[in-house]
Amino acid sequence: MYINGAFMKELYLAGGPYYGLQEVFSRVKGVARVRAGFANCSREAPSKEDIYSGKAEGRECIQIIYNPKKIDIVSLLSLFFTVINPYTDGIQGKAVGPQYRSGIYYTSHEDTMQISYYLIFLQNRGITRPMTDAAVVFNEFEGEGGRRPPVRTEMKPLENFYEAPEEEQFYLRKHPHAYTPIHIDLLEELGTIGKAENERK
Repeated sequence: MYINGAFMKELYLAGGPYYGLQEVFSRVKGVARVRAGFANCSREAPSKEDIYSGKAEGRECIQIIYNPKKIDIVSLLSLFFTVINPYTDGIQGKAVGPQYRSGIYYTSHEDTMQISYYLIFLQNRGITRPMTDAAVVFNEFEGEGGRRPPVRTEMKPLENFYEAPEEEQFYLRKHPHAYTPIHIDLLEELGTIGKAENERK
């Protein structure tokens, strides 16, 4: 797709409440647009209540439109696995439920090799390189006998994506005290992400 004459790619990421991921990736250089919604749903245009009640299967998810000349998919995945827990099935911090399962959903088969390689790297090498000695990630694991648990982040082609209502978009900016397991302030302090749009000069 093209936006303002520039070629753009898209990627869909799920991992916990979508508003935390939306806030993080909207502040990344090279990302042109981020929308919160629901991916791979079993019902057309489901409401949030449909997802939470189980009437419609689906994941809370964000759509990322990015400029591949400014940021690549590996950088996006590296940030993604820094802020989510890939070793749990439907648990991200205090957010528990099948709608919170982590996932990577792609629309282009040319991305599958890079995504697959990254998941293999994650399984073999563990969590992504910490940015500082401070605990930016919360995805520590406790293995028995030094065993690493399997990565449970699913990788699937995107079947559908339905945007959340407008009042749910950039929810943390409207409700700054809402719960998110992601340490957004620390990411901003480290310079990993920029300031929120309404804070920029």
